[in-house]
Amino acid sequence: LVVFLLLVLILGILLSLPVVQTKIGQYITEQINKDYGTDINVEQVALTVFGGVKLKKVLIKDHHKDTLFYINRLKTNILDFNKLYNGDLLFGDIRIDGLIFDLKQYKNEKETNLDKFVSAFDDGSPSTGKFLMKANAIYLKNSHFTMIDENDEDSKILEFLKIDAQLDGFKIKGTDVTTAITEMSFMDFRGLKVENLKTQFTYTKKNILLQKLKLLTKNSLLNADVALRYKREDFSDFNNKVVFDIKVDTASVATNDIGYFYKELGKNNKFNFTATILGTLNDFHTNQLNLVDLNNTKIIGDINFKNLFGDEKQGFFLKGKFDKLTSNHDDLATL
Repeated sequence: LVVFLLLVLILGILLSLPVVQTKIGQYITEQINKDYGTDINVEQVALTVFGGVKLKKVLIKDHHKDTLFYINRLKTNILDFNKLYNGDLLFGDIRIDGLIFDLKQYKNEKETNLDKFVSAFDDGSPSTGKFLMKANAIYLKNSHFTMIDENDEDSKILEFLKIDAQLDGFKIKGTDVTTAITEMSFMDFRGLKVENLKTQFTYTKKNILLQKLKLLTKNSLLNADVALRYKREDFSDFNNKVVFDIKVDTASVATNDIGYFYKELGKNNKFNFTATILGTLNDFHTNQLNLVDLNNTKIIGDINFKNLFGDEKQGFFLKGKFDKLTSNHDDLATL
């Protein structure tokens, strides 16, 4: 018994040494890369006998050898080692500092680099796939997200900087992602600062859902349910094929915030409105629109907008059926 306890003590001491833990981590990632054809590198690993894990400088490259994920520091604990052995990743809280996530669809490819990465561990079925990752909560600090589609002339779809967030009940099943975004702040690359965003988030190969969305900036607020519906190949023609289905419960949107995306509107005004919006960016209907601005311009009715983001060959078109439309010269000139 004494000899056994001594061996356990020696093993515990060895496993507590950073150099030994890093070597073990490197061996595990090398085996994963060999078995699944991935490209994962971890510079430093620290483990505890109670399942605690600390990682530093984690780099995951995609199938084009570009960055998919980079993490400066990660701290978590493994909840079930038996399930880990079987390929299920079950974690407690995950704390991440300095995440870089580059979601990219390469030219002439139907799947994103994330889809490709997950499919390496999976059987390819989004609802019954074998890959499973769950975390009680994920805390993000000083992070960065980019979404790029090289099939689009304006390839950068999204870029969020300085992300701080809490994600509860995070789950990846196959290629489906679900989580409750409890709080999130970030800076859009065009300059708009989002002070807080809360929603129930779902991502699949067919839709993105932002249920019970609450978004707050310094000048604007939005309460809505948002759905983006698509086929994967639709992102190559985002403005004409990806369908938005939005129910705006309450909104107060400042023209100063809209100015980051569309500079032609006048400054220092605000639109308070409710509506349902359905269609693509270049052909959508606002139904039951009830809008009033700070100068008492009112629009109540249904409107169809076409080619709002069209090219020089696509003529702008607007058709409305109004219950009420009232404004004045000064307000229209200012707008």
